[in-house]
Amino acid sequence: MSAILIDIPEVIETERLQLHAPKAGWGEKLYPAFMDGWEDYVKWLSWPDHKPTLTSVEEDCRRHHADFILRNFVRYLIIDKDTQQVLGRCGFPPMQSHWHIPQFGISYFLRKSFRGKGMTTEASHALALLAFKVLRAQKVEIYCDSDNVASTRIPQKLNFELEYTQRGGWLQEDGSLAALQTYSLFSQDALPDKFVKFF
Repeated sequence: MSAILIDIPEVIETERLQLHAPKAGWGEKLYPAFMDGWEDYVKWLSWPDHKPTLTSVEEDCRRHHADFILRNFVRYLIIDKDTQQVLGRCGFPPMQSHWHIPQFGISYFLRKSFRGKGMTTEASHALALLAFKVLRAQKVEIYCDSDNVASTRIPQKLNFELEYTQRGGWLQEDGSLAALQTYSLFSQDALPDKFVKFF
């Protein structure tokens, strides 16, 4: 089946979060999440060092809505359920999305002021369950820079296993090759039991 014909929920609810597919008008709420910890995104995610503008973030939200519909890149905004504050973003990157298998990878970023509270783990758990339960994935993986210890804890808490480590995949700030760890999971049965609802 063509990926575009697969029904994917635009809203996912967890205990503390709502994951929303990006849409027009969300740029204003997403922009502060970029600014709160931008230096870390440049360091760990190889993002360009020039900061986006409010206009460019809104443009991205509209493009990402189209990507979601076309299944080019399935992304969700991470939103605090109580305050409706946008905390970050997560999704299935195209380079790790193999719809014909199916197999997916999970990427994420969270604003600095909300880290250390399990929010990214909660969002990643929801995406992993989505991949297995809705998309019938045979494998879900998470790439982490081995030096980014906080990020490696996320797949570990979700019972992902370290499958392999490779040199390369992306560059460190100084231009040297990063050590890329791949954490993998092959069944939703291994995931912790947490509240997740698809809409």
